[in-house]
Amino acid sequence: MKKIDTRLLIAIISTSVALGSASYHYATASHGFEQGAAAGTLPSAVTVSLAGQVMRPGDYYPLADYSPNYVAGHFLVRIPCDANAKPLVTPVAGHVDELPERTWVAPAQLNYIPHASKPGDTCVYHSHIPAVDLDGVGNPGAPRITDIGLLNQGKKNVVFRTANAMSFTLLQVLGDINPPNHYGPGGFATGMTGSPYLTTPTFPATNLDNPNPSFDTPHNHS
Repeated sequence: MKKIDTRLLIAIISTSVALGSASYHYATASHGFEQGAAAGTLPSAVTVSLAGQVMRPGDYYPLADYSPNYVAGHFLVRIPCDANAKPLVTPVAGHVDELPERTWVAPAQLNYIPHASKPGDTCVYHSHIPAVDLDGVGNPGAPRITDIGLLNQGKKNVVFRTANAMSFTLLQVLGDINPPNHYGPGGFATGMTGSPYLTTPTFPATNLDNPNPSFDTPHNHS
């Protein structure tokens, strides 16, 4: 019988145990150990190419995560659109948390850029993040934004073409989501009329017949 190298056997067993113990764990965090970051220590710009990607109904595609910081900046996106220049996927912004009661994202305020768009194919939109302090905006979006991404609210797959992309430029760090500004019960939104935090906040509904968000015609904001 061939003699087994004891050292080799121990190494194999150790490796097997290590691999077997590697698993995904679900955890919740209060972010209390995170104090937030200064503006100069965060990425000043994030750009993601979407070419070749496919978003199924209900899919969320993340672009940026600045948690625990909530930020202000400029958002630019080039995505598929219908013949009426409405986006086929929804740019959303807000906060994505491990706890559903502390998760809320809303459609971002969009400004359509017609001279850079081709309705029925690909359209370009830009957005101020957040837009709560802008005048004449019908859909200002979430007031505290740590996360930005895309959500397919429709009933069909959306396929991204060459040069489809989204970009976010950080202009200012406004604070962090630790108390008293954290999301959820006891957070900054508690008591607001119609606040989604008072029910079961989550992502906007999907599988809709008309999922496209409203958007504003081109205009300037100071």
